[in-house]
Amino acid sequence: SSGINAEYGEATDWFHEYAMLCYATPIIGALIADIFIGKFLTILILSMVYLFGNFLMSISSVGSIGMFQEAVETEVVKSETFMNYIPKVWGPIVALHFIALGTGGIKPCVSSFGGDQFHASETDRMQRYFSMFYFSVNAGSMVATLLTPELRQMSCMGESTCYPAAFGVPAAFMILAIMAFFFASKWYAKVPPQGNPVVDVAKVTFSMFFGDKDPIELHGEKKYKETRQLWRVLAVFIPLPFFWALFDQQSSRWVLQARLMNGNLTMFGGQFEVKPDQMQALNPIFILALIPVFESVVYPLMKKVGLPTSPTFRIILGMTITACSFVICGFLQIAMEGKVSSWNDAHPGDNFTIDNFPKNEQIHILTQIPMIFVITCGEILTSITVLEFAYSYAPPSMKSVCQSLSLLTTAVGNLVVIIFSKVTDKPTYLFFMWAAIVLLAAVLQGFICKKIQGPLDEYRLKELEGKNDGVELKEKDSAV
Repeated sequence: SSGINAEYGEATDWFHEYAMLCYATPIIGALIADIFIGKFLTILILSMVYLFGNFLMSISSVGSIGMFQEAVETEVVKSETFMNYIPKVWGPIVALHFIALGTGGIKPCVSSFGGDQFHASETDRMQRYFSMFYFSVNAGSMVATLLTPELRQMSCMGESTCYPAAFGVPAAFMILAIMAFFFASKWYAKVPPQGNPVVDVAKVTFSMFFGDKDPIELHGEKKYKETRQLWRVLAVFIPLPFFWALFDQQSSRWVLQARLMNGNLTMFGGQFEVKPDQMQALNPIFILALIPVFESVVYPLMKKVGLPTSPTFRIILGMTITACSFVICGFLQIAMEGKVSSWNDAHPGDNFTIDNFPKNEQIHILTQIPMIFVITCGEILTSITVLEFAYSYAPPSMKSVCQSLSLLTTAVGNLVVIIFSKVTDKPTYLFFMWAAIVLLAAVLQGFICKKIQGPLDEYRLKELEGKNDGVELKEKDSAV
């Protein structure tokens, strides 16, 4: 099969629409878990939905299945004749919607289910857990990013490519993951669902702003304090969509930039081609290398020199560093455009643009490494910390909901990309524009955190002491 041959702009929009859906659906999984069946069963059931999407994605790429093909041609590659099936769009689109529902539904439950295995007072161990959770996610991402393009390049089923294997191998690994999770059930601490927090929050919030009576008298001090804490946590989430708007462009705009660069590489006496989407494997590689460095060197060093290491400060610092990565990307784009201009000046008969300039004459693809390294540092400081913050500071009955709302900021970020990318079609302007936007968002984050940090920490301290409205943690202790 060939790809579906979308234009660059169309492909970018599709990618960010899919990513937006992946991070909008977590609220569904969180509500199912916190209100009805708990996190364990929610993860198990929605993993099946995820698996079905993977399976449909794989079979929709099998060209010989007529219902998924638009047309068929023959092509000759290295003296071999292959069938070239032009796929219909609907198969991958339907599959991606199932995947988005499955992966989105389990996202808030997996991280918070892991957090449930710890006592609230085990803050250091919980921070390490969220780092290791993120480490394992990126280990899988690294393998997938490196392996999938190679599987796609194979020939199979009479075709010159092998999209069925590229999509089918992840489906096989998903089966193993579901089996491992199911058979480990007896070792997990399972916190039961604790009612409908959304209704409670809505009632208390209405009473706080529009009611005639004291909300504490109407709903009790516990629900009142939990609702106030929830709104403080959500206030910290307000600037985060702008961070995610930048971060997720690694898989769209940065890949499109890499497609125009020279990927030829000579190593160990052989010639290799670095594929544009394989550059994204550097992000999880850097994650795997840098998480232990941040945990054992950077954070202790920050404490030693007197810098704050609170979650809110780490988020602000991470957003600032992420802006720097887009500044680097912008200057790299300027250098690429300068390369084309210099060539045209030296060869008067040529009139190349950056899109049709010979790739072997362009700047090398490995020059993207610095900006990938910098955005990875920003990711560690921001993304991992948001996971920890959303769980640690959330009220006890709203852990999954807070996780889902933190993930919703990623969905909003992808929507922001779709909207703001219409401002100009010049990548250079876009890269510097995004850097400025996230810097402004970091400043806004600073103002928000300055206002609410004290009450956030006060509620958290009472929870750690087990004295928050007389709520003891004995049931959870015995479960663990």
